[in-house]
Amino acid sequence: MLRFKTAWAEAAGPEHEVVLSTRVRLARNLRGPFPGHLGPHTLKKTLDHAFESIRLAGVKNAAFFKMGDLDATDREFLVERHLASPLLAAHPAQRGVVVGENETIVVMVNEEDHLRLACLLPGRQLKEAHAAVDRLDDGLSSVLDFAFRDDLGYLTACPTNLGTGLRASCLVHLPALTLTGAAGKLLESLGRAGLIARGLYGEGTRVIGDFFQLSNATGFGRTEGEILAALEKSVGSIVAREKDARAALSTGSAKVRLEDEVHRGVALLGAARLLSFEECQQHLSRLRLGLALGWKLPADLSIVNELTLSTQPAHLDLLAEKHLGPHDRDALRASLVRRRLKP
Repeated sequence: MLRFKTAWAEAAGPEHEVVLSTRVRLARNLRGPFPGHLGPHTLKKTLDHAFESIRLAGVKNAAFFKMGDLDATDREFLVERHLASPLLAAHPAQRGVVVGENETIVVMVNEEDHLRLACLLPGRQLKEAHAAVDRLDDGLSSVLDFAFRDDLGYLTACPTNLGTGLRASCLVHLPALTLTGAAGKLLESLGRAGLIARGLYGEGTRVIGDFFQLSNATGFGRTEGEILAALEKSVGSIVAREKDARAALSTGSAKVRLEDEVHRGVALLGAARLLSFEECQQHLSRLRLGLALGWKLPADLSIVNELTLSTQPAHLDLLAEKHLGPHDRDALRASLVRRRLKP
């Protein structure tokens, strides 16, 4: 699994210095009870039928994973790569994930909904991600009978997804707004635009490394185009404010304090023998900020993005080819970071 190429985490795409990645997801259900009300036999039939339909839809170079066939580390790895939800990993029986080439197309089967189709791209690419997942939706619609009503739209397990079934999000890096104390108030204002901010791994997860996942709060009452336009506008505004905050922190007397913050973090990353996940992500966040400002530092954004993924717990367990205890994992994380940041 570690050999998989993760295109969505590349240092590429529009505004990639602030927007790490874009995700557009469509929730779809077959006619009948939702997965939470199905027994093991019906869930298995749904999983097999979904896998066959996805093959017919022509997802390029896809890998098909039955979650029940994977061990806990492999399932957690998929969560860390944003290819499976924590809920899907926690309840693996008769559930699955299909991962397309370079991890840009993903389909979860039998999570809250029968199918959740998603496209993940690097940088700020909402229109492009929507177009890709829309093509997959069209292909699956030709072989599957999705639950739909003229008055309600697509039927979903959670009322917030009812209607379009669309959830669009951008994973944004906001270290400057966090350092200036402006991030909290800015993100609280998202509700007026029908948006919501979540943590690194989505719903119910904490903010780590100054990464926030911004998405529409509901899919009902607006068209897909209206939802995407609202998110595009809000993300554009937040990107502009983050850039302004970065500029303010990197000039005058504030620059020395920021340089101290960044270089202390870089020094610790380059010397530490033990690194917890959250500490590592926080210092990588500062390194990423310095690189985005054009400072000469012992890395580039591609390496930082790579380390943001590879220092996660399940990634390290797979690298070690065994389940590690907290101490050994922190030691391996520190060793990996030192090697990758070595001049």
